[in-house]
Amino acid sequence: MGIKPTEFGRRINKSRETVYNIFQRKSIDTSLLEKIGQVLEFDFFQYYTPLKKEIEKLKEDNSLLREMNAFLKKKNKGKEKKGA
Repeated sequence: MGIKPTEFGRRINKSRETVYNIFQRKSIDTSLLEKIGQVLEFDFFQYYTPLKKEIEKLKEDNSLLREMNAFLKKKNKGKEKKGA
């Protein structure tokens, strides 16, 4: 966007040195990433939201499958007792 590091730092409340440090990091705090996104007018979290929804759906499916599995095991044990 053509923003100089000093100006970018001012917009995110960080020093110029911290801005250069941010550029070198392998990870970043979500609140800082949100500030950076506001300055750059870009939503970095747009990629995360669909994945979060998919993960929640998979967790629900997994829970349902666990319940069904427990029910079938219980039912199978009942059949074994009757046959024994």
